[in-house]
Amino acid sequence: MNIRNLKKEDAGQVAILIKQLTCNIVEEDGLVERIESLSKSENWQYLVAEIDDKIVGFGGLAWYPIPSKGLMAWIEEVVVSSDHRRQGIGKKIMDELLKITKEKGCVQIKLTTSNPGARKLYEKLGFKVKEKSVLMKKTIFNNS
Repeated sequence: MNIRNLKKEDAGQVAILIKQLTCNIVEEDGLVERIESLSKSENWQYLVAEIDDKIVGFGGLAWYPIPSKGLMAWIEEVVVSSDHRRQGIGKKIMDELLKITKEKGCVQIKLTTSNPGARKLYEKLGFKVKEKSVLMKKTIFNNS
């Protein structure tokens, strides 16, 4: 297995994985294009795990400064193909993402999950549940 940075040409395979992660995809028709755009960034990094030239895992990291705390990180959309789960691929992706946070000097790393199996992995990696209210406003801006 190889873990590497996301490339634009990975978008189609990654879109299939994202659909295994969530059914809550905003504007599914634009999913591949959004994934393609992830390969060019200054404030985030996305990784793929591949076996025999097939992408079997995906995960991303965004970082941003907060005046009161310093550099913060947010781990997003870590997913492993249903055919390859429970083989340590998710942990390897997480290990690489955490390595990047260390290299960047992030002072805090956040993530969310509703998956009990993933939650166990994250807790083994040192994440703790923080009881706070999370508020979200869903907006879709249409240019028409």
